[in-house]
Amino acid sequence: MTEATTTKTSNDGDDGDEELEIILGPDLTSTRSYMDKKTYRHITLPNGLQCVLICDTVAMKQRKLDGFYYDDDESYESNDETSDDDDDDSKDEGTRKAATAMLVNVGSFHDPPYLQGLSHFLEHMLFLGTDDFPVENAYDSFLSQHGGDDNAYTDMEHTLYHYCIPQDNSKHVWKALEMFSSFFKCPSLKGEMAGRELKAVESEFELNKNSDDARLSQLMSFTCGMDGNAPIMGKKWKATDDCNSSSVGEKSFHPFAKFPWGNMNSLKTEPEARGIDVMKELRDHYNTHYYAKNMRLVVMAGYDLDEIQRQVVKHFKGVPANPRNGVDNADVATTNLRPYKLPFHSSSLGKVYRVIPVRHRHTLTLTWQIPSICPHWQTKPADYLAHLLGHEASGSILAFLKQQGWATGCSAGTGDDGEGDSSIHALFSFSFSLSEKGVRNWENVIGVVFSYLGMLKYYFLEGYVDDNGEKKEGLPLWIYNELKSIAELSYKYADEGDVTDTVELVAEAMAPWWNIPTERLLDGDTLLFGDVVDNACVKDLLFNYFTPTNMRVDFMSSLFGREADFKDDMGVSSNSEEKKADENDEMAVKTDCTTNFGGDAGSVFDIKKAGAPTIEPRFDAKFWVESISPDVMKQLEENMMPHLPASELNLPPINPYIPTQFDLKPLPSEDSSHPLLNCSVKVCIGNGKKKHWYPACVVKFKTEKNNHLLLLHFEDEHEQWYTIDSNIVDTEADAIDAGFESTFDNGSVKFKVTAVPREGEGVVFSYGDADHAYDVEDGVAFPPIPPASPASRLPQLVYDKNSLKLWHMQDRRFKRPLSDLRLNFVCDGMNNALKQACMDLFCKLCADALAETCYLASVCELGSSLYSTDTGFSIRVNGFDDKVAVLAKKVLEVVMSFRGRDGHTCLPSSIKDSRFDACLEVLLRNYRNSGMDASSFVTGLRLLCLKPSTKSSFSKLRALQGISSDKFVDCMNQTLQKISVEAYYHGNVCRQDAEEAAQMISEALTIHHLGLPKKKMPSKLIIKAKDAVDHHLITSPTVDPEDKNSSVEVYFQIGKDDLTNRVLTDLLERVLDEPFYNELRTKEQFGYEVSCGARWTFGVLGMSFKVTTACKTADEASARIDRFLREFRTQLNSMSSEIFMEHLVSLAKEKLEMFDSMEDECGSYWSEICEGRYDFEGHLKEVQCLKTITKENLLAAYDDWLHPVCHEGKPKKRRRIVFHVIGKGADQGVEDPSNVGEHIDNLVSDFHNSVNGETWGKITF
Repeated sequence: MTEATTTKTSNDGDDGDEELEIILGPDLTSTRSYMDKKTYRHITLPNGLQCVLICDTVAMKQRKLDGFYYDDDESYESNDETSDDDDDDSKDEGTRKAATAMLVNVGSFHDPPYLQGLSHFLEHMLFLGTDDFPVENAYDSFLSQHGGDDNAYTDMEHTLYHYCIPQDNSKHVWKALEMFSSFFKCPSLKGEMAGRELKAVESEFELNKNSDDARLSQLMSFTCGMDGNAPIMGKKWKATDDCNSSSVGEKSFHPFAKFPWGNMNSLKTEPEARGIDVMKELRDHYNTHYYAKNMRLVVMAGYDLDEIQRQVVKHFKGVPANPRNGVDNADVATTNLRPYKLPFHSSSLGKVYRVIPVRHRHTLTLTWQIPSICPHWQTKPADYLAHLLGHEASGSILAFLKQQGWATGCSAGTGDDGEGDSSIHALFSFSFSLSEKGVRNWENVIGVVFSYLGMLKYYFLEGYVDDNGEKKEGLPLWIYNELKSIAELSYKYADEGDVTDTVELVAEAMAPWWNIPTERLLDGDTLLFGDVVDNACVKDLLFNYFTPTNMRVDFMSSLFGREADFKDDMGVSSNSEEKKADENDEMAVKTDCTTNFGGDAGSVFDIKKAGAPTIEPRFDAKFWVESISPDVMKQLEENMMPHLPASELNLPPINPYIPTQFDLKPLPSEDSSHPLLNCSVKVCIGNGKKKHWYPACVVKFKTEKNNHLLLLHFEDEHEQWYTIDSNIVDTEADAIDAGFESTFDNGSVKFKVTAVPREGEGVVFSYGDADHAYDVEDGVAFPPIPPASPASRLPQLVYDKNSLKLWHMQDRRFKRPLSDLRLNFVCDGMNNALKQACMDLFCKLCADALAETCYLASVCELGSSLYSTDTGFSIRVNGFDDKVAVLAKKVLEVVMSFRGRDGHTCLPSSIKDSRFDACLEVLLRNYRNSGMDASSFVTGLRLLCLKPSTKSSFSKLRALQGISSDKFVDCMNQTLQKISVEAYYHGNVCRQDAEEAAQMISEALTIHHLGLPKKKMPSKLIIKAKDAVDHHLITSPTVDPEDKNSSVEVYFQIGKDDLTNRVLTDLLERVLDEPFYNELRTKEQFGYEVSCGARWTFGVLGMSFKVTTACKTADEASARIDRFLREFRTQLNSMSSEIFMEHLVSLAKEKLEMFDSMEDECGSYWSEICEGRYDFEGHLKEVQCLKTITKENLLAAYDDWLHPVCHEGKPKKRRRIVFHVIGKGADQGVEDPSNVGEHIDNLVSDFHNSVNGETWGKITF
């Protein structure tokens, strides 16, 4: 470990110029990834607060000329009146935002047993004002007004708060940091706010109450037997006094047994009934855990590390070093849970918990409790075993289960959250998505798992020979080496990513419970260290923990019934899937039967014989529990003995997709790369006898007849080529910085660099003088708008033949050996539910056939996806470029095997016959689950009404009922007969690579290819809403009849897309978002989910206002939205010109923000291609348009589109559609919930008829 040193820093706070001793931690910059240009510093403040400071170095380069101005003569001088650092801002338009994260080492595991959810509740309360900034929405309002964002989350052992903000204005950057710091010094925590915020916690709980994953998680906590009771046995058990004396670490109340979400019952009703003062407990919780030594801070900004440190010291030195309530922590710097050990009492293990789901699903989860794996961060042995167990290639557990028709997917590991991986324990889970056949053979599935564990034990004992020729226990070395090399490549070429993600990840790595040493904060969670895995730990897990007696089985299946099938009296309704199963003698067999591990006997749980279920009290999940039969346990013990199993099970194969080529492809000579490219410069040009400095930017570089030429674009749109002088031809990129000076044209033209682009940024433009800097600093003027990129820097159409188009763009921003190939297939006649449903099934079958290949590729960071669209399907392959084309070819071979098969009724040879029924079963289950979430369903309902070409999941479900493989093949023969393909190849690929990719695609289309003529291409039509005083009201029940949430979406249709209206719509969203949220969510608690936003639907603009609530009716929510729009008109009218300008400028800067990654850039251009706009730099036009927008323009748009009354005070015509999805407890308008799908389709049809099917017509761009 690197030895820490101390330094002194000046404190310019309220205490004058005192110097504070700061402890410098180990060097972190040396461990950053190869492509990371940021610099890092770890410090500890005198109060014990540990901080990581991150300098965004390239952003900082653009600040170096602030304070300079240019005279009309040939020289420049420094401005003697340079502002103080706080005012000394650059014009880093299009740059990343600054970001901050604070991790507090307290989470739900620290909640008092009598006040569960307290940490989560406290997280909510900290956003409601502080003593320094008492207005409860001051912080959120400040961030929103200046283009920032914030959020927080509560995990099991920590709580993390974060925000980001544009860094064009240092006053805003440091003001946000000051406001954020007050969370941890002087929060208001007022009782009058608590009542409202408790409703928000309750709404958040209700929003997630029907999540099967959340229900299962809480069920495991409820049944762990470590809350002083053994609820699964109905008996008390005696806790040991010494927490460390038992192998299971028994304690009267284990933290895992708690309810981390919190709700109105746990935070109000129950504690008040016991006489507990909740607000006193809340403040005590804050005072006990929110102190400097128990916190970790990360700040990232485009300022030098000394300046960031100065600001951090200034604002965070006042955080108390120790608990405010005098709790003695002399020996412990952070709150911890060390006395606790493993969470499951022995009485809860060796059992199967049969759980009733909300959705249609069949999942089997095996969970082993193991010691915390945090101390093993170097070699990550649990991840190592998860790789082996969760492998999906040939020889894997999943491959065998799919052959048997028992499973369709799996996942293994400890997970990323604190519930599965904590300082006191870890839970290693192995989950399977089962088929109905798999449900009947669940014990056989477990038997296969233990057979595989037996094989791993066998190979472990067989061992390997190390470099010294000695025999060692352990699995073959190549397995670990392969994982290690992949991790190194992934880390080396990692994208910068979102700024919030960056600070979050570093803060999480600093969590005291995670055990990563300070010097490895950047790479400790990603890389593998050492030549071999920690075999002692691997052996311990394999031989001592992955056993039948240390396992619990959670078995969730809708064949047992669904939550909606149960009446209040616990009877089962007539539409239960179990009732259907009960009529089938093959399925209805006695519970707890012993299975034959090689057969297909199996059982489905007999719910009637089992009696009434137990109900978990928080989520109301219904379950039954029983011991796994002794015969089955005995068989599992035999299976896990070290042995070589049947040939179907093997170690993973050596991975053929590990990349080997990492060279960047050369750029074309006519538009190559140079360090000055994309820089902003000032050029000294003669004008008569005088010379003037003119701002310009470098837009192109080429080599011609041994001359190196740069093309400069000037502010007046003039462009001119200059010859680079020989002394800077070979200048290194690191030498080019703001302030760099040299000459063009053999010394005749002077220039000076005023700004340099960051990674991911295109051309930058900076005036380089104090006057413009002052304007932008105060937010009264727009940032400079860079010129349009040359055509060669944007996607180019390189192939256009026979209904195949391929676009290409070679990366020159991110300089990584990565590429991204995307293809969109448009098919003929995709206008009915059957064809769209068959396309869904087609994609599932192809993905299933490719699963083993694509899994191997995914391990090597080579991703792939295949998904259906309303008009066909899309394919994506992305990752290290030397393997992208290889994988894409294999994907296309399978996909195109369905083509050219007229007259054939059998599936192509690439698809195994047995997989048709399995994939069909999964797809039908997905359709049945569609719309189960009220919030997503109300948005889906809007799109169904607006897009007549889109068919609902309910209609597709009906279309596929009873379909045979013959009928499916016949339908696909017709659908794939005529297709049109548009593709985009982006990244480290040259034009020749793109042409070869086009040829590969063309050949894959087969000789039978018939293109789809342009005139036959499907039109993307959007229904035109009526312009009327009365709105359309479309009301539907929730698809899940037990969902208490109602969701309302009020949609305003604006009209066909045009530049001005698009910009006005975006600006309205910017102005409305925070006030709408503050009024309806923060102040009035209409629901946890409150949002508004601009909508662009197939070329039609709109705005949407959405509320999801369990405490208000749909009518109340939609009426409140309209009242808000009526009242906000006054607020908008009185908005000062300064505030309006700040909104305008922050939106402009957001549109000019650079891409965070190659994936972001590719995705942006791909959306333009798919939508047919091809406007690759539309954001520049939008910013130009924003410069012309006045407050009067915005008011006029608001009045025209949103305001409910006209100038005379009478109701006004608007294109307004209101969607209500009604939850349980209200009149839903449907007597039989099983008919809800048909009811929804009728609603959509009735709406289309009410407008006579009128659309906006074909929209061209």
